[in-house]
Amino acid sequence: MSSAKTLFAALFSVILASSSAFAFHDAGVADCAGCHTMHNSQDGALVTDAGGYPHLLKAASATDACLICHAGYGQFAGGEGHGPGGDFYWLTKTYSWSAHGHVTESTGDSHGHNVVSPANGIQADGVLLNAPGGTFDSDEMKCTACHDPHGNQNFRLLYGSDFGPEYQGGRFPFSADAPLALGNSRRTINEDGNETDSHHTVYKSGMSMWCSNCHPNFHSDNTLDFVHRTDEDMNGLAAVYNAYVSSDDLTSGSQATAYWGLVPFEDVDVDLSLVDPANYTQGPASNDRVMCLSCHRSHASAFPDIGRWDFGETFVVDSHPQLTDMGATAADVDNKYYDYTFVQNQRSLCNKCHAKDAGDAGY
Repeated sequence: MSSAKTLFAALFSVILASSSAFAFHDAGVADCAGCHTMHNSQDGALVTDAGGYPHLLKAASATDACLICHAGYGQFAGGEGHGPGGDFYWLTKTYSWSAHGHVTESTGDSHGHNVVSPANGIQADGVLLNAPGGTFDSDEMKCTACHDPHGNQNFRLLYGSDFGPEYQGGRFPFSADAPLALGNSRRTINEDGNETDSHHTVYKSGMSMWCSNCHPNFHSDNTLDFVHRTDEDMNGLAAVYNAYVSSDDLTSGSQATAYWGLVPFEDVDVDLSLVDPANYTQGPASNDRVMCLSCHRSHASAFPDIGRWDFGETFVVDSHPQLTDMGATAADVDNKYYDYTFVQNQRSLCNKCHAKDAGDAGY
């Protein structure tokens, strides 16, 4: 074989190897036929219903199309998707129980971002017509309201200020860039992408400002007692976070092992090119920051307001769903806090930063 042919063969092998290593979206525009059908025809049969679907999709909505693959990755997995974003399954679950002389409900609508997915029983939010604190129409909520299905260089393919999501025939304007962060596998139904105290997304900066693209009024005044402050240094609260181990132990923690996956923060000085998100236990420094995802999940959770924990209960052990709740299954109860464990006396996880459970009576 001539040297030219040898060189061409070697280059072709490198290109083939490198292209095959890309995940579905990673190389840019992805595999078009994975989501779209050009003529609604394949091998003499219709690919979709006779009327077809918007944007030539193979499914009735963008979220339905995403979940063709991502349900199996753990983003709609019966509550067993234990990734940082949470499992959209919780949107389909409503719980009710009797307490203090009246019936209380934890509705599916309140458990997450209501991505419209007819195939999976998820409808637009029945309570909120627009994003709270903003104008984004709830009927337009879908996976592609946040993620660019055609690929980009941002964390988790999130849209940035240069290019917002498709919206009512145009583009919804995003003013903030995508956040800087580094995560583990998108597969969240096994150890690859499961969130734990040491195995979790490492956030660096920009998360709260990115959320403000759709929720601007929640970020309009960080100087008064109007909203929980974000994008400000933790200062002395970092020392509280690092010392806090549980409601039974407020002082013996060490910064080197203080990280709680359930209460993440932005490590503003972290080098994302060097850090290992599969093994990261470092607590915050005084200049690190609380963000929206310190308290909320981005997809869904078992709790109202997409909480990482049940904001409505004093003790974690009393969190709903409970086995006695209407609508709850044993699996729901087992999955609500992933595989995290707590002391019996553990109070609200707000205390990881504020330690207001000092001196309180036990459970």
